[in-house]
Amino acid sequence: MKDARYIIYLGVGSDPWWDHMQLLAQVNKVIVIFKEAHPNCIALFVFNQLSAHALLGPDALCAFDMNRSNGGKQRKQKNTMILLNNRCPEFHGKAQSITTEAGAAKGLQQMLEERSFDVQGMHAKCNPICPLENTGCCMGQLLSKQDDFRLQESLLKRKIKERGHICMFLPKFHCELNPIKMAFYFFIFLIIST
Repeated sequence: MKDARYIIYLGVGSDPWWDHMQLLAQVNKVIVIFKEAHPNCIALFVFNQLSAHALLGPDALCAFDMNRSNGGKQRKQKNTMILLNNRCPEFHGKAQSITTEAGAAKGLQQMLEERSFDVQGMHAKCNPICPLENTGCCMGQLLSKQDDFRLQESLLKRKIKERGHICMFLPKFHCELNPIKMAFYFFIFLIIST
């Protein structure tokens, strides 16, 4: 008998709080159990909008972690592909490296200029935060609205899809109205025959 249940005992010197790495390990166990019980089926995993479910990988694209200019202290990010919302069709589907030829991390200005945006006179980032419902207040906001930055998959969704299953997230609800809270188990499965 296999079990994906995981009990944590909190307190000083005890188990850590439930985090994203523990969730990924539990999902991995669930997928193994599901495959053994239903070898020719696909599972549908349904999650709520908990922040741990949406965590991205350590190399995820984040415009607000970039400097205005190249180099300096910046987090290492993955290379990207310019998607279809770029205003110049000749850039659609073009690969874009996150580092210069010298190996330094690219800054916001170079990343945007390579996508044909005119950023002269534009601030790197708003201080303290960008105004709501604004798309071009600063370079960070402009780059973060590009599809390759905006539509990244979470580690959880990527893990489930790589194993051949389907992952969905419910819309955001107030915690007391969220329908997933009415489910007894953390995961809801829909078995689809293949």
